[in-house]
Amino acid sequence: MPVSPHIPHIAIIGGGFSGAALAWHLARDTSTPRRITVFEPRPFLGAGLAYGATDPQHRVNVPATRMSIDTSQPDDFARWIGQTDALANDPAAFRPDGSAFPARAIFGRYVANRLAPVLHAGVVTHLRHKVAGVYRSSVGHWIITDVMGQATAADIVVIATSHPAPQPPKLLRDLHLHAGRHPVLVTNPWQAGALEDIRTSDRVLIVGTGLSMADAIVTLTARGHDGKITAISRRGQRSHGHAAHAVDPVGQFISPPSRTVGHLLRRVRHALAAHPDQPWQAIFDRLREQAPDIWAALPLPERRRLIRHLRPFWDTHRFRIAPQAEDVLHARERAGTLDITAARLAAVQVKRDRFVTTLRHGDTVWGGTYDTIITTTGPAHDAIIHTVPYIRELAAAGLVEMDATGLGLHVDALGRACVGSGHEDTLFVAGPLARGRFGELMGLPEVTRHAEKLAVIISALSASLPIVHYPEKERATT
Repeated sequence: MPVSPHIPHIAIIGGGFSGAALAWHLARDTSTPRRITVFEPRPFLGAGLAYGATDPQHRVNVPATRMSIDTSQPDDFARWIGQTDALANDPAAFRPDGSAFPARAIFGRYVANRLAPVLHAGVVTHLRHKVAGVYRSSVGHWIITDVMGQATAADIVVIATSHPAPQPPKLLRDLHLHAGRHPVLVTNPWQAGALEDIRTSDRVLIVGTGLSMADAIVTLTARGHDGKITAISRRGQRSHGHAAHAVDPVGQFISPPSRTVGHLLRRVRHALAAHPDQPWQAIFDRLREQAPDIWAALPLPERRRLIRHLRPFWDTHRFRIAPQAEDVLHARERAGTLDITAARLAAVQVKRDRFVTTLRHGDTVWGGTYDTIITTTGPAHDAIIHTVPYIRELAAAGLVEMDATGLGLHVDALGRACVGSGHEDTLFVAGPLARGRFGELMGLPEVTRHAEKLAVIISALSASLPIVHYPEKERATT
């Protein structure tokens, strides 16, 4: 069979922010020739689940000046907004202090704009196909098959798959309901139009009190909903807002490193007491900066303890809501149409087009009747192997496994996929699915830094790969 020479080919599965940022940083390194293909069914790279949101009420959760695809230019997004006048029709994006919290779709447009030159030049190829399978060929390179039946050969594969869909409580999965009729069950509020069947006067129960809860309430309120909303979670905490003014991070949590969660918690409490003139956000911003080193210093049992006992507190303080969303929550609380309480769903039945529920907190049990239930429990990262077919196939082939913390896939310090004590030299994981190793990969600045580091590692690897020749039959699909 005739053969043709080729240059190293990197395939990135997933074109949300993680995959798009990685592709952009790889494309900027022109020291050695390479080809980059991103598999992403959406029409644009960079939007993904988060920044592809179509609801203008869903805003970024940090000021625009702290968002960028390039850490060497931290105000790149803000400058792009000024250059393009992207917020001309959204005066509500601006706060009295001059900070801006644009709609998330605006950031998605910005990332797509930054990628446009490398796409136009052919350095990066966007394939709008969903990946069906990934496997090793007989000669050692990777074959990616898509749902269209096409096969693509690659030397390096990066798993940058989006957040998996949330998994509702089993009590709700077992219910038999009729689409378009009441009662309404929304198990994935991220889907476009998911809340359209909810009437303005519906009594709503929201299971989960994090950022997705805030998004759901903001959307419902913008649609004119004024019925009673009850939001529940195990501790009844909701995401907090930003400090009243810009703050500088304070505190020191990595020198010497904490080896136990108890020691770390005492240090945080001491820092809060030692800086009474500073808002708590200043201490948590330093924790966020040092989170990778803090996480790396903790042994596995302590990481599990932290996840089990402190993760809810971290999530509600670390992942803050935009001021516009906080204004809506405060207004509804003052109006008496929003209650956030500590409880879990103990039982649910459908009677006369309503959900009849039993809620429990400790030894206290009470009932409630609702027209709608929305689950906002967040992405099911611990189920990623079971919910994504191509990852399930890789796991069955012994090429990937869950991280011991349950937060994502097992990777080594370089981001390579691991099984047991071994790793795959040319199979990488990018973005939130790698946070079991790196600890904090949910916020945009952390994902950007991770993409930059991973791009350096993959660039060096691709430059060191031996020159191989694919058969023409496979070459045609690359």
